[in-house]
Amino acid sequence: MYLVVDRHHDEVLLCAKPAHGKYPDPVRPSVRHKRGESFPIPESAGVRLDLSVGSLLDGED
Repeated sequence: MYLVVDRHHDEVLLCAKPAHGKYPDPVRPSVRHKRGESFPIPESAGVRLDLSVGSLLDGED
């Protein structure tokens, strides 16, 4: 699983569950999150956590 904070495009990309050694195409809407949204980290990470896109983009704690 990896998380990309793209400040240039004002979005966060979350890619998880690789298939056959490759991650899904981040163009899919389910992995792109825009400012104002929050999203849960997949349970496969072993934690329960919702991330705020705005906080990630702005670098806030």
